[in-house]
Order: sequence, then structure tokens, then C-alpha cells
Amino acid sequence: MLMSTLYLFTILLAIAVSASAALPQQSAPHQAPPTPVDQPKQQSPAPHPISRSPLHFALPRREYLCAGGARIMILVETNGARLTLNDHIYNMKVIESSSTTKYAEGSVAWSSTGEEGFLVDNTDPAHPKMLAEGCQLQSSFPVATPTTSSINGTATFGQHPALPADAILIVQLRDPTHDADDPAAVLAEERIPLGARKSPISFALRYDPSKITAKVPSSISASITGHGKLLFVLVKAVTIPDITNPAPVRLALSRATSSKGQTPPVPEAPPHF
Repeated sequence: MLMSTLYLFTILLAIAVSASAALPQQSAPHQAPPTPVDQPKQQSPAPHPISRSPLHFALPRREYLCAGGARIMILVETNGARLTLNDHIYNMKVIESSSTTKYAEGSVAWSSTGEEGFLVDNTDPAHPKMLAEGCQLQSSFPVATPTTSSINGTATFGQHPALPADAILIVQLRDPTHDADDPAAVLAEERIPLGARKSPISFALRYDPSKITAKVPSSISASITGHGKLLFVLVKAVTIPDITNPAPVRLALSRATSSKGQTPPVPEAPPHF
């Protein structure tokens, strides 16, 4: 009996094992592969902005409108200036001057009193070529603070004189307490190329009030030179009794002649640009 029971149990166990093997194996639930950590996208480098040095915008600049519609822009640098006439650029060096601002590149020179100026080519000193004249200040950065004063006036020299192409009107503010030949006598000077200009000629003689003693009367002298000769001269200097509030002056120049009726030569002087 016992043996029968064990035999039956063995058969049933074998059937159960066979049935278990025949059942499909349940696979583990599908899991999506782990998502890789998002890598930061590589951004292409941004284009470099156009190089604009802050120093370029900080440079003092002046803009002038000249005769014939010509325009001059000046960027003032440490020892010179970059001058643009229409589309032409001149890199100029500063030139020492007592009464005006002067810059030059080779034979081309810019001369200015601040409010007015002109550009001239002195390649042929006997026949200077005016590149821009009658230039008037239109704008400035920073806004210019007047550091000089001026004596305004006109100079006449006859109705229709025949002047050479290199004729120059020279107006000087002088200290009469010094000898005429003493360089210290000249307090300020204005040189105006005449070319084909007709009389009268307007001028603005700039001077530094801090260098002039207000209590001492000053005087104005004037002359016109050309071809290395003195052509016209102000026979009697005009006295300025109050330099702090000078009135406009009128200078009537006379033709310069020597005692023999010959035009005297102009005394040698340092070159002016």
C-alpha cells in the first residue's frame, strides 16, 4: 500500500514539473533604456562686434563748413590731428604757433583760430593753393569753451589793386611799450591769404586775455606782403585803449614805397604754415 502511494506521488510530481516547464516564461516588464543625461548644446561663437574703440569717440572733434560747401572734420589727437576734407584724410602734426592752431602734413597745413580756419597746400610757396577757405565752425565735441577773445575789424587797401597770388594780410596786436623789432612786442597775429579776394577784408584777431595787461593800451598794426615784398602797410597803428571791451576797428592800408619809389622788401621772418 505504501509503495503504491509513493509511486502515485512520484507520477503526479513528474506531471506537475512537466506542466510547469511547458508554461511560457513571463519576461520582465520592458524598460526603456535609460535616457542619457542631456548634454549642453554647443553654441557657435557669436560674431565679434565691429571694433569701435571708446577712445575714438572720446577724442575732441570739430566740424567746419567752408566756402563752396566743402566740409572739414578734425579729430584732435595727442600730438596732432586727423583732418578729413570731404573724403580725403590728412594725418597732421601740430605746429607751434602763438595765436592760432596749426597742423601740417607735408606741404598741406591747417590754420584755425577756433571759430574760423583754412586749409592750404604750400607745395609751391610762391603760389599757395587754397584747398578750403572761409571755414566756419559748425559743431564741436566737447562743446568748446572760449579761452580767447578777439578784435574784429576790416582792412581796406584800395579799390582794385593787382595783388599777387601769394598775397597775405598780416594783422598784429602789439605792445607799444616794447621796441618794434622786439618779438615780445607781438601779442597776437592773424595771417589771411588773400589770393583773388577783394577789399575790404574782414578779420578776427584772436588773443589770450591772460597774457595781456588790461591797463596798458595795445595797438593794431597791419600789412600785406606778396612775392617777398611789402605791398601795403598801415601807416599809423590803431590804439586799443580798453582791451577788455574792444570796438571793431577799420584799417586803411596804404601802398608801401621806399624813399626812391621802389617797393621795399619784406624783412626775413620765421616761416609760417
